[in-house]
Parts: sequence; C-alpha cells; structure tokens
Amino acid sequence: MTFNADLHLHTDASSDALSDLAEQAAAAKTAGLDAMAVTDHNLCTPVPRELCGVLLIPGCEVSTTQGHVLGLFLEEPLKLETLRQSGLPTGATAVAEIRRRGGIAVLAHPYEKPGTDPAAFDFRPDAVETVNARATFKVKDANERAAVLAKAWDLPAVGGSDAHAHQEVGNAYTRVEAEKLTLEALKRAILAGACEPALRRETSHLRKGLSQFARRKRQGGAKNLAIGAAYVAYCAGLDLFRP
Repeated sequence: MTFNADLHLHTDASSDALSDLAEQAAAAKTAGLDAMAVTDHNLCTPVPRELCGVLLIPGCEVSTTQGHVLGLFLEEPLKLETLRQSGLPTGATAVAEIRRRGGIAVLAHPYEKPGTDPAAFDFRPDAVETVNARATFKVKDANERAAVLAKAWDLPAVGGSDAHAHQEVGNAYTRVEAEKLTLEALKRAILAGACEPALRRETSHLRKGLSQFARRKRQGGAKNLAIGAAYVAYCAGLDLFRP
C-alpha cells in the first residue's frame, strides 16, 4: 500500500514556527497525509501515536557542523545536551546518536545554502532529503543537487515540507510503499528504499519571512521586531517580483 508522509515539519516548540501540534496534524489530515514527522529544531518534542487521524513520527532536526540531520522514528529522545556540550556536533556524531536511539538519520536540504561543498559531507546518513519545499529560497537547484548526491551514495530519497506553519504542511512529502501504516512498517520501507519524494508546491518567500518574524518576536525588543518586519516585507517583494 502507498502511504503519504511529510517527513519534515515543525511545531511552535521551534522558535521560528507558528502552528502548534494539533494545527499541524489537522493540516496534514486536510492535505491527505497518512503520517507526519515532528522534527523541531534541536528538540525532541513528545508526540502521541496519532492525532487527527494522522500517524505521528517522533523526530528531531539536529544542527551540526555539516548542516542539518533529521532523526526520524526515534524510540527515545536524543541526548541533545550531551551532543551539544562542546558546541555543534559533527554530522557523524549526530547520525550515531540517532541510530543509538532507534531512529534513522536523514541529511536534510544539503544544498540549501549557496556555496555548499559536497566534500563537507564526510559521513553517511540512512537517507537524503531530495525534495524540500523551502530549500530553493536561495539555491534554485538545491533539490536537484540533493537528488544527485542521494544517487551517488545509493541512498533512499525522501521529501518533506519543512513546514513552519499549518499552511505549509504537505507542500512536499514522501510516498512510502509499506505493508501497513505503522511506525515500524514505514521505517522498514524507507530504509529499503521503497519510497519516493513528491513536491506539491514550493513554499512562498512570505511564509519564510513570517517564520523569521516569529523568531525575532520571541527574542523580544523593538530592534528585533523592526528587523523581522523588514524581512517580511522583503520576502513579500520577492514573491511579487520573482514568483
């Protein structure tokens, strides 16, 4: 059977996200998703098994010295304080910790930033995120380059919206061929490569601006609010003049 899973999204537990877990799950249901992974920034947000009829995948997005790594299907929370006790961990360290906690490690939007050198990825995850609805904000061929990397490494390719608000959920997702809709079955299928990333639509620049405004607002202060508002206006202009 084919199940649709958004393998990368955030709740308002992340400083730059605007929608709570219930809102994200409801949006996933509306978008026709069967499952969604909650991957807050450097935080293992506790989730129930199911919400709004959507299977929830415990996860985390770990910042490393070599980019971001998603931990999916975590059986227990990552030891994030230990990981970050000397600053950002390496990619290899994050991958090892994710696997220790029963999860699978996914290299997230590897070419999101301009000038990324593929030689920097001197570790091997379990899969590569080759379709991310936000990855092309600065690098238009970021997803295509990620797909080349996944093929070179002979690793499964997956997709996720990287949603920071309910309006973004399901913009990108993964079609998974699994025998049933359970965490165990989806995990096995992805590791076996029985999956395919899909892009419904690229997230607008405005939505990126709004998530950054949320982060600035939480930091507080008139300066942060002004910077956040200016960035929202800039992003709205990008959508208007460079759709």
